[in-house]
Amino acid sequence: MTARTDGQSPWRSLLRIADALERPVVRVGEAVSWLFLPLIAIILFDALTRRYLRKLDFVMESDLHFYLNSPAMQDAEWHLHAIIMLCALGYACACNAHVRLDMLRGRLGERGRLWVEFLGGLFLLMPFMAIFAADCFDFFWIAWVHDETAGETNGIGERWVIKFFMFFGPVLLLMAGASVLIRLAVRLFGPPELAPDTRTEAISARDFSAFN
Repeated sequence: MTARTDGQSPWRSLLRIADALERPVVRVGEAVSWLFLPLIAIILFDALTRRYLRKLDFVMESDLHFYLNSPAMQDAEWHLHAIIMLCALGYACACNAHVRLDMLRGRLGERGRLWVEFLGGLFLLMPFMAIFAADCFDFFWIAWVHDETAGETNGIGERWVIKFFMFFGPVLLLMAGASVLIRLAVRLFGPPELAPDTRTEAISARDFSAFN
């Protein structure tokens, strides 16, 4: 029993690394999900005031229309939407909730599907997101150094904030992708007894769908 446990030790260490990489990704994803509430509130306020209040006489005469549908409000909508989307990419990967469009998947065996996921993550997802994150860091750094602001006088300034999330989101996806790759490696090359601990059953399932 001791020899068996020792043989699993390096693989269990890899799974602990996978857990450590996944944990902050999931926590950030859960945290930013609360941003849906202010996003919905801003969109409703913007739509209702634009439709029913903006053209009222007293609103026009007092220049309130400029504040009811200000560039800052428009900026807030797409900023919140972008932050949610960017931070949700890694969360979807970590939770295996992304949609797969693979015509060959159903024709492969269990290990074949695992290999598709492993090779796809290793040679497509990770290199692409690494390049993407590096390029986005340049956008963020330029905005930070030059103190980039909004073009409109009353838009949301400090453009480095939203451009930071353009870099932060891909980094989260890289962490989630690395976590999934480690789990797949343990499933493919490690002891069979650890297969349930890899949490890759859904990935290897023939009829898996993120909508199930």
